[in-house]
Amino acid sequence: MKSVLFLLLFTSAIFSTCYAQNEEEDLKKIALSDTILKTRSLLIPGPFDAQKALLKLFPGQYYNLSKKAGYQNELINWEIKKTVRKPYTDVNGDEGDLLFPFERGVATRLMNVMDFKDSTGLQYKVISFNHSEYDEEGLQTSRFTGGLLGLAKFALTKEGWKLRIFQPAIAGYGAFSNCPIPKPLLIGDDQYAFMIEHLNGGGGGPFFGALFLIAGTNGTYQQIMSAYGVKKTTGSDEEEPTTWSSEYSVPPAKKKYFRDIIVTTKGTYTSSNHDGLPDSVSSRIKAGKKGTYTITTRYIYKGSKGYEAQLPAAIVVK
Repeated sequence: MKSVLFLLLFTSAIFSTCYAQNEEEDLKKIALSDTILKTRSLLIPGPFDAQKALLKLFPGQYYNLSKKAGYQNELINWEIKKTVRKPYTDVNGDEGDLLFPFERGVATRLMNVMDFKDSTGLQYKVISFNHSEYDEEGLQTSRFTGGLLGLAKFALTKEGWKLRIFQPAIAGYGAFSNCPIPKPLLIGDDQYAFMIEHLNGGGGGPFFGALFLIAGTNGTYQQIMSAYGVKKTTGSDEEEPTTWSSEYSVPPAKKKYFRDIIVTTKGTYTSSNHDGLPDSVSSRIKAGKKGTYTITTRYIYKGSKGYEAQLPAAIVVK
């Protein structure tokens, strides 16, 4: 009996030691060919599993660190050792372009799955994913570095879910290498685009926001609209705080595709704090005054130029 008890305790000790060591080990990554970033043929059997689909697109080392981290943290670590690294814009602008695939390796995370059906009954799904630089502990750091966004579109066929559009990387948005989740926006007949609500700023704020629209054109996903200065939060050190936020909409129109987009910004102002206010508003502020304002801007699609603001915008200052 004593020998059995000793064996159990000994086995438990070994298991605990191994577990502790595994917990402290650096996360691994798998070297892949740069062919994964090129035009792909991929068929996913139903029912559609977005995480498995992402692992097919980036067949690296998968980890689920959610329990350990205390938040959702599933990632795929991979690297391409010999390849041409391409620059992608980071809208933060502070650290320069993102050279992808990252030299130290890449951590790819699923963000969301969006379901659609067109007028013919065709079903399709679009998955969004976030690339950040590989980290041995599975962390995402650097406040002024955006998460590099990628998108993939799958259509339901008799054989399964077939990959139709694969855009491994588009641009960097957000903070701490974490891209905001794209939100679908109907901009035409059965035509969906994806809005990114970007927000960043120094520690303690204020944080400034912008809107970026991604859409499929000519078989690829790309950014087709940007609207800056659409949001500001209160800063911890502001004596006379000002804030503003925006809503966007696509009013009914005869246009079949790429309908106009309206961005409405509402906020507060003070004569002593013009930080981030557009000149069209700050030029109307009288000394010693505070109040509210509204800016309504219409964005019109201009083909290869994307959406452009129709100026002057409608401004009301009270």
